[in-house]
Amino acid sequence: MPMPLTRASSPRHADLQALFQSVREMRCLSVVGVSNTGKSALLRAMTQPDTERRYLGGAADEYIFIYIDFNQMLEMTEQAFYELVLRSAMDALRNGQAVSDGEALRQIQASYTGVVAPASSFEIPLSFSKAMAAIGDRLEQKVVFLFDELDGPIAGIDGRVFLNLRALYDRHRLGLTYITATNCRFPQMRQDRDIAEFSEIFSHHTLYVAPLNAAEIADYTARFAATEHVTFSDEDVTFMRTWSGGHPVLLETTARVLGMLTGKPVRDSSEDWIIHRQAAEILKQDLNVQTECRKIWHDLTPGEQDALLWLHRADGPETPVGDMDSAVAKGLVVGEEAERRIFSRAFDEFVQRQMVIRRPAREGVQVDLDSGEVWVNGAQIPPLTNLEYRLLLLLYGRMGKICDKYEVVEAVWGEEYLDQVDDARIEKLVSRTRQKIEPDAANPRYLLTLRGRGYKLVADG
Repeated sequence: MPMPLTRASSPRHADLQALFQSVREMRCLSVVGVSNTGKSALLRAMTQPDTERRYLGGAADEYIFIYIDFNQMLEMTEQAFYELVLRSAMDALRNGQAVSDGEALRQIQASYTGVVAPASSFEIPLSFSKAMAAIGDRLEQKVVFLFDELDGPIAGIDGRVFLNLRALYDRHRLGLTYITATNCRFPQMRQDRDIAEFSEIFSHHTLYVAPLNAAEIADYTARFAATEHVTFSDEDVTFMRTWSGGHPVLLETTARVLGMLTGKPVRDSSEDWIIHRQAAEILKQDLNVQTECRKIWHDLTPGEQDALLWLHRADGPETPVGDMDSAVAKGLVVGEEAERRIFSRAFDEFVQRQMVIRRPAREGVQVDLDSGEVWVNGAQIPPLTNLEYRLLLLLYGRMGKICDKYEVVEAVWGEEYLDQVDDARIEKLVSRTRQKIEPDAANPRYLLTLRGRGYKLVADG
């Protein structure tokens, strides 16, 4: 059985400390991070009595936490939003023994009926406000709303909903606060006046959830090895850290692929490079890796995407373009300013493919990355071998730029082959590729050899 990788199994104590400090101060806090980095697990952990007592001590009984997962909204409407919030609130109040005389719960239940079966559309926000007033005024505990997966509602429903939430917070701020979890900061998702009013209460109060750090990765891989009865060397852990960057889903997939190859016996360290090469080949084609990378990419803002693409541009401005600060804050870009890089090898390769996809259509050689098909002047060429395709993909991604033999060997065979692949072997591969893409391989128009310098692909012959 797969071993789930969650924040609960590898807790971020600093993150939880920051979250509960905001609770102590009844201060709204926005939790931001890329897809599947553990935001939801952090918010759910806040509803666990043991966690509450650990971080709040004897004051834990003074609070009630109401967790709402907006992925459970029945439809993207104002009514569905209010319905889910009140339903989650009633569940939390019943389970948490928060109501002493039951009157507040009865008022919320009556308001819930007004939301789901209103006499008019006007009754929907009015009933919700009445319910929230009962929560803010009648409960002895302070109420913390944990709004998880709020991206969809922010982008998709009427801004008056959030203006209403802001007004309720202003009215009950001593007894009510919000903690939200989203992939982006609110202004990056939407900038109308109503959202700006709501966003203001989170100003300067953002907690970025980054991928797992080195210690957490080591902890997870040790537990994975024990559970799955496999053996990981120190070099394996480094490989998993490099390829996953600490992203929980990418880490779990990388560990599973590597565990399948390593097995239980302890290996000689000289065999690591063979196994890692095999694992890298599998990960490049793995559907889970591609799906997760695509999800991360689509959750980024255009500015963050541009910042990541800038890291791979051979030409262009020397200073970063796009929203590099946001990419760094989310842990997507790591390293010192002069040596910045994308946090994960798997995601880095995905970003490089996005550069190719964004290249304007042109005559000459075209590569369809989704299908792996190659077209020349509108005609599909015969299928390329794995090595031929890697060579072409390297040159296509750097159209018009010279790639020397070391770059070719690293991209096609792997860096461990730098001292093993000679010029003749490279030239044979180039020749075979020309036979398939050139109208006249004896007089190449697209795949050119520059003696003593390397190879390049040009747009027009």
